[in-house]
Amino acid sequence: MRWLIVLAMILVGCTKQPVPTTSVAVVFKSPAFKVAGSGFLQKGRRLQLYSASTPLLDLRLGKRVCLNGQCISYEMFNKKFLSPSYPLTFIKNILSFRPIFGGRHKSSLDGGFEQRFEDLGIIYTVHKGSLIFNDAKNHILIKIKEIDG
Repeated sequence: MRWLIVLAMILVGCTKQPVPTTSVAVVFKSPAFKVAGSGFLQKGRRLQLYSASTPLLDLRLGKRVCLNGQCISYEMFNKKFLSPSYPLTFIKNILSFRPIFGGRHKSSLDGGFEQRFEDLGIIYTVHKGSLIFNDAKNHILIKIKEIDG
């Protein structure tokens, strides 16, 4: 009987905890890709967007980036949809509301942070459930706002 209890404790301890899902409104613009809608975000793992109940986007992050069922490397995702100069972890950091470019030029805000890269034309702000990434040189805008539900 003891071994059954120990086994149950091991199995419960080894199960993955579910990742919380947050309702979000998103604008994602780049020269190769434009989408705006509302949907669901599992930080750092998955973004699903809809417009009028029609699926617009299913972006999954794992070993590769899967966009609407088509999987490519992080390097190819950056090259095709963002900028090849971005680090491989860029989209994962954005969708996790974490600092980019290794946290350089990070200044704290009440309830968040800001990063400014004047030479690159980039301003990135995370503040109280919202995120704005603006790269003026590469014409990339990503806005994510958590929707209170």
